[in-house]
Amino acid sequence: MPDDLNWAIGGEAGDGIDSTGKIFAQALSRAGRHVLTSKDFASRIRGGYTAYKVRTSVDRVESVVDRLDILIALTERTVDENLDELHEGSVIIYDGERTTMQDLEIPEGMIGLDVPLKTLAEEAGGAIMANIVALGAACEVTNFPIENLDASLEKRFGNKGQAIVENNKKAARAGQEYVAEEFDEDFEYDMDTTDNDYVLLNGNEALGMGALAAGCRFYAGYPITPATSIMEYLTGRLDEYGGKVVQAEDELSAINMALGAARAGARSMTATSGAGIDLMTETFGLVAQSETPLVITDVQRSGPSTGMPTKQEQGDLNMALYGGHGEIPRFVLAPTTVSQCFWKAVEAFNIAEKYSTPVFLVSDLAMSVTEQTFSPDTFDMDEVEIERGKVVDEDEIDTWLDEKGRFQPHFATADGVSPRAFPGTEDGAHMTTGLEHDALGRRTEDEEIRVEQVDKRQRKVETAREKEDWSPREFGDPDADTLVISWGSNEGAIREGMDILAEEGIDIRLLSVPYLFPRPDLSDAIEDAETTVVVECNATGQFADIIEHDVLERVQRINKYTGVRFKAEELAAEIKDAIAEPQEATQ
Repeated sequence: MPDDLNWAIGGEAGDGIDSTGKIFAQALSRAGRHVLTSKDFASRIRGGYTAYKVRTSVDRVESVVDRLDILIALTERTVDENLDELHEGSVIIYDGERTTMQDLEIPEGMIGLDVPLKTLAEEAGGAIMANIVALGAACEVTNFPIENLDASLEKRFGNKGQAIVENNKKAARAGQEYVAEEFDEDFEYDMDTTDNDYVLLNGNEALGMGALAAGCRFYAGYPITPATSIMEYLTGRLDEYGGKVVQAEDELSAINMALGAARAGARSMTATSGAGIDLMTETFGLVAQSETPLVITDVQRSGPSTGMPTKQEQGDLNMALYGGHGEIPRFVLAPTTVSQCFWKAVEAFNIAEKYSTPVFLVSDLAMSVTEQTFSPDTFDMDEVEIERGKVVDEDEIDTWLDEKGRFQPHFATADGVSPRAFPGTEDGAHMTTGLEHDALGRRTEDEEIRVEQVDKRQRKVETAREKEDWSPREFGDPDADTLVISWGSNEGAIREGMDILAEEGIDIRLLSVPYLFPRPDLSDAIEDAETTVVVECNATGQFADIIEHDVLERVQRINKYTGVRFKAEELAAEIKDAIAEPQEATQ
């Protein structure tokens, strides 16, 4: 495991926890340190415990851990909530002048720093900067050059005027100087900096950036946690490239707007979470029946019903694979890392247009809100290829006209993919409908045509299965006796868990699966392994069920549905238990 430091700020929702954490994370990344963040927030606008945690190292970090070195506690509850992760030598920064903090008891073996955050902030220009004072105190505790914080403050407050920026810098130094002058402690923390250049992104930002790079020019959505920040990222940015973001009145309107834009020829996307994906299901069938290329992003959260909107879960797999009445051809992609959110977004748009079929892009809350550092060349735009499929222009359209000169947008081709003509294409006028239709798009109940059209639409999936690479991401020892299979955001925690197990002499082969339909054939890998373990954040083991159906063999299951993501240490322990007791499924 890398030599890292774990920092957190916690308090009540509305106390500026998220912005403070983001400022510190950006300062660390600008100082050439790797960062991985995690958030704990209540499903309400104001009130309820919330926290922002940062794990940082000069080496790459992929998972949250059960250790907290520096805690900025804005409420007494913050200490209670994190007590299991605090350890001997942990530093707790708090404001003892606050009424709610006057009776705070520092646990034995830990260092409490009573810093008058509000008073120092008022002296620097305003009480609202109390959290910035705390960041300055943390810089002193960790021996982190406060100049790196300056750049982050410039980015955060630059649009509010230089006076605001300077006040925040002053507040940060007030916290740093107070700790240096008032406390004679050897904190034992020393954060090195490097000359490395990193960008800091979360999964939703990476997904939005991938959509832009892929040529998405229309986005419609309705605000819903945790998908909303995709729309926020694209707002303004999409306009710069001639596109448009529309906030619809509900999810039904959002997907129908996106469908309309896609029919008009624009690369189009919508995104939602929770019950929003249920509301989109009817139009999802229309998208497939009309053979319209559309990307539908589902950022999963805890369900069912309203569930826990701000908590982690991977419970929508069956919905993505089987949702909708009738038999609907589709593709289902699931990024496994924050950076893969970018690349799978690009791929989703290409697949949608190459096969004129809807694509589910399935993410989850943990990945959507996790901010992580990357080298800028991770997102090399020169590597982005745009494939628009069977789009025909005036020079090619004669091939697809019937004997009366009418364009056939649903022609039954051998590969199942019919031609597309954008509006305005000469001789390309056509219609389509959600009813079953013939090659011209006219409704029909003719039995032969019905069978022809159904078979044609299904052939697209088989064609893609043969032409595209649906391989999983593979890590570890390919000859290991233990095979771990996962999907979604669990990849990073498993990889660090593998490092822990390797120190104990236990080798693991990991297959992280980003393609859920079509999906790779895992039968040979499972047959070669003595023990196969499937890791996912749901109660019933939805992916494990699918694998067992595919290979006709039982697998071990590690399931977590507490609303909290997996951690490397717990996965290492549970995989070890599964190896020791191969007949017991772990839940």
